[in-house]
Amino acid sequence: MTGNLVLRSISVVRQAHSPREQKPPGPPWLHPKGVPDMRLGRSARAAIIGFALTLGVAACSSAGTTTAAPPSAAAGGLEKTQIKVATLPAIDSAALYVAIDQGLFEKEGLEVTPQVVQAAPEAIPMLVKGEIDAMFGNYVSMFAAHDKQALKLRILAEGSRAAPDSLSIMALPDSPIRTPKDLEGKTINVNVLRNFQELALAQVLKANNVDPASIKYVQVTFQNIMPSWKGGQIDAAYLGEPQVTAAVSTMGARKILDPASGPAAEFPISGYVSTQEWYDENPKVAAAFQRAIHNAAKLMENNREVVAKVLPNFTQIDAATAATVTFPYFSSSDNPVRLQRVADWMLEAKWLSKAIDVESLMSPTTSG
Repeated sequence: MTGNLVLRSISVVRQAHSPREQKPPGPPWLHPKGVPDMRLGRSARAAIIGFALTLGVAACSSAGTTTAAPPSAAAGGLEKTQIKVATLPAIDSAALYVAIDQGLFEKEGLEVTPQVVQAAPEAIPMLVKGEIDAMFGNYVSMFAAHDKQALKLRILAEGSRAAPDSLSIMALPDSPIRTPKDLEGKTINVNVLRNFQELALAQVLKANNVDPASIKYVQVTFQNIMPSWKGGQIDAAYLGEPQVTAAVSTMGARKILDPASGPAAEFPISGYVSTQEWYDENPKVAAAFQRAIHNAAKLMENNREVVAKVLPNFTQIDAATAATVTFPYFSSSDNPVRLQRVADWMLEAKWLSKAIDVESLMSPTTSG
């Protein structure tokens, strides 16, 4: 470790992900040439540590210090050597912390300070005001802000993607829901309305001959999912690991549908972005940041220990749990084809006023 990362322990709600050593043939967004992906094992741990990704749920504030940039940084031509990046207390943002811990930012001449926020929408005004240089968050929130002209977006690097079996629509043992078709007319929980959960599930429902418009979504906090489910306020639960394992082992719950399957396979969830103005003023910094994030993802691909090491620094996942939880896919390169799906589906759902050409918002890949 090249520097000390000191962060307050933060509540995290995040799903874990399942193992997949080999990926079957699929659509063009699944197999970008030269894009290594992370495939790590399924947790057998049933402890509820939270689920949410970058949905923006409970968190604290404050982030710690990072490694100092070397004296040679200025000679490298960077426009600046110190940047602040808003992050979420979720496993999805682990690449940033691995890059700090492993000295990858330092190698690029950068000192990166994470600033933890409660939700991605909270960081958007900070980004616009210049209080931070970049942010990590879910694409749905950021594309919506771009569409409303709340900011002019620039995507610096992809972050996380959903893995097979990482999410599950589940029914209780005595529920009449047995097949995806039985979900029509039912009530399902989501952490945030009109966000990636609902967007991805709509496509999977259609693929299973289920009318997405018939589903009623209600916003339920992580802590209240199980009570709401048992109390009948929701008919089926939208869960992620390790909640899935816990629901099966303690409640006898049954899996009805995988929201990260079929058309939603490897659905892009979150990434690192800046404003276009900041990017135009700091193109070399942006390229250096992207290289560090991509190289962190490469390092994480077959080395879960480097991920487990940093999780206790920015989540409430302790070392023992960090050694067993499963992780999402981390992208070591960027693919506009798969990311375009998010904008296209948002337009189809009428969550955007006009089409977004995602490739025009993406930074050139500079990683070697």
